[in-house]
Amino acid sequence: MEFCGFETKTVTYPDPAPGWVDGVYHERGARTVPGGEHVYVSRRFREREETGYGVYDYVEGTRFSFPAEYVDWRITVRVRADGGCKLDVFCDGMCVLSGAEAEPDGTELSFTVRSCSETSELAFAPAADGDAESSASLAVTEISRERVPVPEAKKIPTLFLASDSTVQTYDQYYYPQTGWGEVLYRFFTDAELVREYRPDGSTYSHCRAYGLPGVVIENRAIGGRSARSFCLEGKLSELLSRAARGDFMMIQFGHNDCTKARPNRYSDPDNYKSYIRRYVKSALSRGILPILVTPVSRRNCGENGVFSPSFAEYSEKLSELASEFGIPLLDLGSASLEILNILGADDSKRLYLHTDPGQYEGAYIGGAADNTHLSRTGALVYAGRVADMLSRSADGRLAALGSLVDRNRIDYITEALLGKRL
Repeated sequence: MEFCGFETKTVTYPDPAPGWVDGVYHERGARTVPGGEHVYVSRRFREREETGYGVYDYVEGTRFSFPAEYVDWRITVRVRADGGCKLDVFCDGMCVLSGAEAEPDGTELSFTVRSCSETSELAFAPAADGDAESSASLAVTEISRERVPVPEAKKIPTLFLASDSTVQTYDQYYYPQTGWGEVLYRFFTDAELVREYRPDGSTYSHCRAYGLPGVVIENRAIGGRSARSFCLEGKLSELLSRAARGDFMMIQFGHNDCTKARPNRYSDPDNYKSYIRRYVKSALSRGILPILVTPVSRRNCGENGVFSPSFAEYSEKLSELASEFGIPLLDLGSASLEILNILGADDSKRLYLHTDPGQYEGAYIGGAADNTHLSRTGALVYAGRVADMLSRSADGRLAALGSLVDRNRIDYITEALLGKRL
């Protein structure tokens, strides 16, 4: 069945979740019947797995799919609900409209979908009340779409950072914890003229922009996210809503993707690759250059004093995607591993969150021994490596960005921090 250009199907989740199998949690599988009706009952319920780290929302009823082609669409729909209800609208599992009123005699809703997939799928569900199950009798009587053009290039391009806690900007309370995205601007020309601010359209306080005369670095990294959860929480869509042709997007994930004990984050290497592909295609279709960055290394030191690679399988998937799409790859994983082996077991602690009790106020007043998250020193050293790779890249598409890097700052800051040049 096709309804006003949208194909329909009915989706239910009748079978219990398989649960934990070989250390990985498996959620419920969908049962799909082609040709869903535009008058139907929508049912919504939530399940939590036993550790509490996996939360899954399920919406049953008719789905409306359309060829989305990794671009933006304006959707207009007329929907009615028996007795009236508040309605949430989902696209590919992401909530794109929350708490809309659906009246018994029909309500017209209009919203923008920033698609991150080849084919997108809309679902309409009664607004949730905590974990309580809810249902509503709905009728979708009209639905249409119109492509939204990508904004033209700005005078000053934006470099977006999509990543996790190793890149995130932190409040003073967490000092000395620092993400390398927080200090990347320090290695650009006219860094002393930076204007730091929280950009429009950000739903989380850690998001910061660093305005420079030649580029704006918009750090949208947030802790605890994987390529999967950053996308499914709508954070990739938020980033895309800010972007224009000629912008850049650095993508570094891996730390949380490999954590099997956190079901909403975990992806095996192949699934990780499929999510990163969505970032790449979403950027390219909008005239944005994606820049893949292998995840910064953990401080994994063996008994022989030699550091071992981190996230090798995930980094390999990034390399495959860079070759497949012909896009830049910055191998920060290898660069950070090399620095660790230069510094050695003891001196390398300076790069990570190793602090003594009482050394700092705030979050780490009790001390820390953390080989994943970065100190201010580590963030600056690794941000310097990212800037160095940008400036030395042979990819002509990075020339304008690389020309803004001040190589003297790299050498000066690195030598001041470590007592040596790298």
